[in-house]
Amino acid sequence: MAKSTPAGVEREMERLLGSFKERAAAVKDAHRATRQKIQNDPMLSALAKQNHLAKLDDETRGKLATLRAEQDAKVSGIRTRLERELAGNQPTDASSVLLRRDAADRARRIADEADALSVLADAARSGDDTLADAVGYRARHAGWVDALDAYKAARPEAADSAVALAFVEGLASDPGQNLANQIAYSAP
Repeated sequence: MAKSTPAGVEREMERLLGSFKERAAAVKDAHRATRQKIQNDPMLSALAKQNHLAKLDDETRGKLATLRAEQDAKVSGIRTRLERELAGNQPTDASSVLLRRDAADRARRIADEADALSVLADAARSGDDTLADAVGYRARHAGWVDALDAYKAARPEAADSAVALAFVEGLASDPGQNLANQIAYSAP
């Protein structure tokens, strides 16, 4: 499996999110056209128009919610793929599992970024990739930028996946992306 590059993931996300926004816009355009037809239909009474419009609104909201859920599932799938790439090929023998578990336990006990940098330096010096990966994971989730940079320097083969994963995770809290989603998936 080829590792993802940050630029490749950014392009993939741009295409993916763009296609979902286009599909949402098409749903809204269809809604507006159908709404106009209902309002201009001389054969419908005011009550019938009101009922048809309410049904149309419900259907449109349902379609937009389905599209949003599909988008979220795709983004989650990309995030999962990047997490697997970052973790790499992990042996499943008992010894390897215990090493990963011990490294994860040690990384969880790290209190601050200075400790993380120290443990990461020790891991790099001794060639303990398992501990380095656990500390990198902890640094990524704790938001320790310097420790994450040190991890990327110590494990350059994981750097691209870490940067790409940070980009995908950052989309959830990006104000521009959140506003774009609100606009795209709001009811017309």
